[in-house]
Amino acid sequence: MTQPRQDDADSQQESVETSETQPPQHEPTSPDPQQADDETASAEKTDNDTADEIADETVDKAADEEADQEADEGADSPADQDSGSASTGEAADDASRTDAEDAADTDAEASDDTDAETVDETDAPSTTSSPRRRRKSASTRRHRRSLGQTISRGVGVLTSLALAAAVGGVTWWGYTAPTTPTPQLQALSLAQPGGATTYVCPHAPTNTLRGTDVGAMESATAIVPAKGDGAAKSATYAGRSIPTDTATSMSTAEGGILTLAPADGRVANAVGAVTTLTKNGDLRGLTAAPCTQLSAMSWIVGGSIAAGSSAELRLVNPGVTPATAKVTLYGSIGRLSLPSNGEITVPAGGSSSLALETKGSQDPRIAVSVEADGGSVVPTLVTESLDGETPAGTDVITPGAAPATDLVIPGVEIVEPAAQGEVADAKTGADSSDTPAVRIINPGAAPATVSVTMLGKDGARPLSGAQSVTIDAGSVFDIQLAGVPAGTYGVQVTSNTPVGAAVRMVRSGGEYPARSKALVHDQAWAQAALPGAADSGLLAVPRATSLSSAVTVANSGETTSVTLSSLDGSWKQDVKVAKGSSSVVEVPAKVSAVRLNTAGQKGSSGASHTSSGLAAATIVTAQAGGDLAGTLISTVPAQPDATVQAQRRILLD
Repeated sequence: MTQPRQDDADSQQESVETSETQPPQHEPTSPDPQQADDETASAEKTDNDTADEIADETVDKAADEEADQEADEGADSPADQDSGSASTGEAADDASRTDAEDAADTDAEASDDTDAETVDETDAPSTTSSPRRRRKSASTRRHRRSLGQTISRGVGVLTSLALAAAVGGVTWWGYTAPTTPTPQLQALSLAQPGGATTYVCPHAPTNTLRGTDVGAMESATAIVPAKGDGAAKSATYAGRSIPTDTATSMSTAEGGILTLAPADGRVANAVGAVTTLTKNGDLRGLTAAPCTQLSAMSWIVGGSIAAGSSAELRLVNPGVTPATAKVTLYGSIGRLSLPSNGEITVPAGGSSSLALETKGSQDPRIAVSVEADGGSVVPTLVTESLDGETPAGTDVITPGAAPATDLVIPGVEIVEPAAQGEVADAKTGADSSDTPAVRIINPGAAPATVSVTMLGKDGARPLSGAQSVTIDAGSVFDIQLAGVPAGTYGVQVTSNTPVGAAVRMVRSGGEYPARSKALVHDQAWAQAALPGAADSGLLAVPRATSLSSAVTVANSGETTSVTLSSLDGSWKQDVKVAKGSSSVVEVPAKVSAVRLNTAGQKGSSGASHTSSGLAAATIVTAQAGGDLAGTLISTVPAQPDATVQAQRRILLD
């Protein structure tokens, strides 16, 4: 390997100093990068100059100062002139980098060319000066590429930071910038104009128990059409036309479909009720039920399918297409099985029935829900009971309120314990198989915590032992009304989860048959009031022979007034009902139906407002004589105004 002389190194140092003061003579022509790299690699192998290779490959931004320090230390070593030469080259590179930072990259290139010319003038061997010049040129290019990469990375980092800052700024502005408040939407109720109003009147009990001693039944159906607002132009019942300007009374209880065509384009209203009275025989009892409107979902709480009891669910479809009803039966410990999984097809304009008692299901506590698919149906639950050979009452139950967290059951009349089967007969020791009770159904998947409050003439009174009662999921439970003073009440049921509720009233007579140790009795189921039925609704007051009727109003809300009036406008009375109380309203004997309007509510042609907490019902009683003497009882709940049922709620700005 050819060694450079000492004077060559001195000349090279002078050339470096000259390049710092002289301007560039010409623009250098850069060799092909790949060729320069190959030549540099060959020169490094020829020179075996390890120090130059390390210095050239480590010239970048992160190691400039460290490489310069190593090069300076190599220049002080007298043992290796190549190292000194390499240090001199590194010093020139350092100077070039300094000039590049102060001026431009072209100054460094000019310095490299001047260095090469100075070495040639000193007659140094070409085999040494040419590779060294190429190495310095390649080092400069590497430095330039490294600097470009550093700048590119810096620009990328700055761009990322700018984007992150922009996103963060937008997010911050979204949280801190003032927002325009959204106007509150209000619900407006609009009545469906011009449509016919349809009611279904229930059928009388039909001896589903197959009793052998069936006594005579007194039946009555009364239909009272509204006048003025809600008047009907025409009306049909059970396929026959009936007058619209006067009440219709029939001595039958076969049930049927009542259809009203409006006279003035508004929704037509009418009040109808069906009653049956049987004073003796296995079906001894009193039933009174209103004509009701269609619904896609209905709930009925009450009845029994224990031994000696029958519960028949009747479904009527007044529509023009068949409907499928899904029936769900609840019992003491949960849901009970039904044939065909509880699915029943109800023909258009026809009816179907389902006996709820089955071989595998005998339960004294039941409740039922009916959901219609493909149309609407009207359900009715007909109950008949025998305690051995002792008549234990009949009833026809129409739907009440759907499960909710706050329910009111109106029309509950409590009498002396001996008259409602709560104590045994003092002479015979006979007792009643049924006693007054609040029945609660919890259809949810979690236990419900329920409290019961009695709403009487003197205000609200919590029922003793019925505060925070736990009702298991899917089960039906009875809370006894023992110890409640005689009087007329509303019963309020509150719960942490939605529940359904009803009240069973009992009227007991004497022992029958003799030595049976069983008291003959009748029972009636009062359902939870339908929402808004007392705010804007209609209530039947049966006036058939042998019947006594009392209109009651219960209030679970604030003190309010309700107006009761006859449908023909001949009678009207305002009644103030205190908070947490119940009142009995004297209605003239000639009035067989009343309209209910709460203060601030409009009539059948107006919109209904939020429920006030009022509920209304008619308590109907009759007397039986002979061996089966005693009081018979039933109840008729108020029904919502047909206009309310036809309303559709929409949201407007």
